[in-house]
Amino acid sequence: MKYFLPFFMTTHAFAFTLNTNINAGFDKEEVKVYVTSNSTCTNAGVTNSELLDIAVEAANKFWNKVPTSHLRIKKGGITSTTDNKFLSGILCVTDSDTSCDPNTSVPKVTNIVIACNSDTTKNFTSGSYFALTVPNNFANKKIKGSVILINDSANSAFDTLSRAEMVNVLAHELGHAVGLGHTPDKAALMYYTEFSQRHRLGQDDIDGISFLYPNKLHGCTSIFGTIDLIDDQEPPTSGPFTFLGQIIFGMLAVLGLLIFTKKITYLLHTHRQQHQN
Repeated sequence: MKYFLPFFMTTHAFAFTLNTNINAGFDKEEVKVYVTSNSTCTNAGVTNSELLDIAVEAANKFWNKVPTSHLRIKKGGITSTTDNKFLSGILCVTDSDTSCDPNTSVPKVTNIVIACNSDTTKNFTSGSYFALTVPNNFANKKIKGSVILINDSANSAFDTLSRAEMVNVLAHELGHAVGLGHTPDKAALMYYTEFSQRHRLGQDDIDGISFLYPNKLHGCTSIFGTIDLIDDQEPPTSGPFTFLGQIIFGMLAVLGLLIFTKKITYLLHTHRQQHQN
């Protein structure tokens, strides 16, 4: 008997980008999300407790459902602070950067901290910018803390969003907070625009979060794809190792199927002979 075994090989290459040039992610499996107590979010159209609930819903709807990632984003609470730099300061990577003035920049944090911010000089130069996110605390090439700022300026359009759209916006920003950049894949939540209309993660989102936070059964993600860093917003292209990895994977799959079918054929032949005897 002859067997026809079609050879399928995907041409998919990862398009996700990372938010840092050191491929940084949090160094723990559980990251908590907080909202500052002094965030009134008047122009954004929400309270700080509502904003926290939206963020938790976003984490549960999107990022906490990825089976190939060990990352889980959990509810932290309302963090007490009277520091007005969360409300009007400029978001910089670190206060030690020459471009950041410690007297005017948003403080470093641990975990993920959300605040409603009204600065229009650097953060929100347009009312159409819903939010801004930067990992602003690093240690040993790992993210220790990220800040998400919600546009609370007088011309903010955040309050025009439905709750479902707010959930999607927060989900997108949480992606940035844990280390993901934008992707050229239009089907992904981390696409740079239209993300408020997403209802689920795209495959590229899943690939990205699994690359940064692989579970024990998913440690070989990078073998079969390439990545670009957020410094370069041009769509990344497939590399030679992507193609080679796909060929090897396809060949192994075909070999396994051949062995399996040969084994089944042998067992059927043996059974038939025993039955005839």
